[in-house]
Amino acid sequence: MPLPDKYRQQLLDTHARAARESRWDGMRSWARAVAEIALWTLLGMALIYMSFRTLGVDVGRIYWLAGCIVWIGGVARAVLGAYRRGLEEGLW
Repeated sequence: MPLPDKYRQQLLDTHARAARESRWDGMRSWARAVAEIALWTLLGMALIYMSFRTLGVDVGRIYWLAGCIVWIGGVARAVLGAYRRGLEEGLW
């Protein structure tokens, strides 16, 4: 026995709305991951830039190492966080 047109249309509308929302959720999570990677890269590069602007060798080394730690650690955290969120949302 086929569904009445009223219920069939309601199911189609609900499915279309859910598909549209899930598409935007994926785009938002992708944009968040890219923004986090860009943020940590810029912060790390700012600290590395400060290592070239100082006159002391020891202070320059500290800025250099801090910049590398912030840059690599932040990018790793952003990528692993995006992967974890994808697992929780069932994207992979």
